[in-house]
Amino acid sequence: MHWYWIVPIALAAVLLIALGIAGCMFYYAFAANRKAIEKVFREREQDPAPLVRMRYRTKEYFDALPFDALTLTAKDGVNLSARFFPNGGTKKVAILCHGWHSYPWWDFGKAFDIVYDAGCAVLAVFQRAQGESEGRYLTYGAKESEDLLGWIDLLLARYGEDLSIALMGVSMGAATVLCATGKPLPKQVKCAVSDCAFTSAKDQFKAASKGRFPLSRLLGQPIAELFAHMRYRDASPIDAVKRSKTPTLFVHGDADAFVPYAMMQELFDACAASDKATWTSPGAVHAEAAMQNPDEYAAHVLPWLSAHL
Repeated sequence: MHWYWIVPIALAAVLLIALGIAGCMFYYAFAANRKAIEKVFREREQDPAPLVRMRYRTKEYFDALPFDALTLTAKDGVNLSARFFPNGGTKKVAILCHGWHSYPWWDFGKAFDIVYDAGCAVLAVFQRAQGESEGRYLTYGAKESEDLLGWIDLLLARYGEDLSIALMGVSMGAATVLCATGKPLPKQVKCAVSDCAFTSAKDQFKAASKGRFPLSRLLGQPIAELFAHMRYRDASPIDAVKRSKTPTLFVHGDADAFVPYAMMQELFDACAASDKATWTSPGAVHAEAAMQNPDEYAAHVLPWLSAHL
């Protein structure tokens, strides 16, 4: 073999390895992978940790309350599901959007109880490719934010134009909410609560990989476009909030090692809404702001909802 073949062969090998890593990362990050997720939650049922038990108490509450089972066909034909929990005839509704490979009762452990017990009706959405909703791929807020607009329209059509709606999300669900606030929203949407949102899918993948595999992360973008039919730039809450007029409360735990705590301030600074605020849940890790500090969560979130709904 001539020496001048060594360089292109080496480059091709590096590219193939990077492409293989990118494919694995895409499958892990985007695919529904329902059997593996169900196994994780079966194992969690036996976990005695206090915060896990708190989440399962919320599940018991979630399953015991009367609800309307709602369905929605997304713009791309995916069949979606949600549960609407009426609450004494109130017209105040909180739409809850959970995060990555999760369920409403898990990500809103304790928060669901707090919001419902405060008198709000609740629409608990099962995000696409998760829970009771169909779909093959998650899209980090790109398509989920469009789904959210569909849920808002369905609520108004079914329960009346006189609703007052708050959008609430945790993690990827918070990214969903923020992406939605960058779009035209009905006047009935009064405010948003974003709990531990990332600034963009691209930034989050870099943070989650601790900056490793840059070539694989770059190759992941065309793979996501090919299979999940989503563009990274459509999963960018930090760009969306620059167009937002929705009053938004940004929440984050300062011990979050998954979605960096610093992202909350970046989102707050970028948000164009004149009415905005932040609350830091002290000592809380990722997606546990309400569970680790339930009284403080209620003391900040409920007045925000009351002031806007």
